[in-house]
Amino acid sequence: MFDTATAGHCPAPTSLDVLGIDPAEEGVYRALLRHPAASPAELAGDLGLSAARVRALLNGLAAKGLVTLSRQRPRRFRAVPPAIALDALVQRQSDALARAGAAAAALVEEFRPLVFQVDPRPDAIEVLDSEERVRRAIAEIQRSARTECLCLDKPPYVTGPPHTVDPTEIEGLARGVAYRTLIDVEALDMHGVLERVQVCRQAGAQIRVTSGLSLKLLIADDHTGLIPMSLQALGGPVLLLRASSLLEALRDYFNLLWRQSAPLSLCVARTEAAGARPVADTEQHLLTRLAAGSNDKTIAAALGVSPRTLDRRIDALMNRLGAKTRFQAGWLAAHGCGAIDDAS
Repeated sequence: MFDTATAGHCPAPTSLDVLGIDPAEEGVYRALLRHPAASPAELAGDLGLSAARVRALLNGLAAKGLVTLSRQRPRRFRAVPPAIALDALVQRQSDALARAGAAAAALVEEFRPLVFQVDPRPDAIEVLDSEERVRRAIAEIQRSARTECLCLDKPPYVTGPPHTVDPTEIEGLARGVAYRTLIDVEALDMHGVLERVQVCRQAGAQIRVTSGLSLKLLIADDHTGLIPMSLQALGGPVLLLRASSLLEALRDYFNLLWRQSAPLSLCVARTEAAGARPVADTEQHLLTRLAAGSNDKTIAAALGVSPRTLDRRIDALMNRLGAKTRFQAGWLAAHGCGAIDDAS
């Protein structure tokens, strides 16, 4: 009587479970959409379930507004169109999440002094003197961000391996927080760092590269920041900064560095579009360092090659990119490895 392609089982669940519709209910709802005004007995035969089980599922769907019961005898059920029923469920779920978010935000504010183990007075600066407190602060600050997180990233790393992707950052990107990270080119020489950066970039983070950063920094919106007191003392004290003129000055400093830096080049040379060999790992590091403005001595040391070998590699890369000068090669690296006019 019904389409035998679905007989004997409910369809595999999709993401409707987040709306409170379990896989069994979804299977009955889908069957009813395909066969309007079906009776529980008819649906039971199609789905390989008992009539009592199907009736219970239909009653659950009716309570959620997905089906209606006819007045005729025998009683038959009709599916409410998804565009109506599911949109209503999504809106209810969204409202519930908004209420939960507001409650969570209130809870965070209520217990924030306990999280950071400080007096609730709004002190502008606090010293975090243990790695555990620093880890908690890094996660808490990112979770509190609503608009943007700013980060100056450079070695040393004391809260975890340098190649480890911070799940809190990925979660923040997923909920719409913008991340702008300015990474010191020396970090890219460390094992796995470039791969970590690629993961974050693919998740939506904006990443630029520079050289010679003198500090590390994390700022959430305009209310909280973290800055180590020293880059030489591993695991040393970290300053927790709250809204103040100092925090505003650090934001301005970050934005100044951001404007002067180059977008991280994680692409391949434009010649790949024509079927040429893609940029190799060593060439990628060379491109990145050219874009960051590193001098030849620093680049040669980082790549472990002699100045003469470096000159040959730069010349070969310039030919591949169609650049006539090293400046042009760096510009191409900073702007997606595209073409550049001769007049530039």
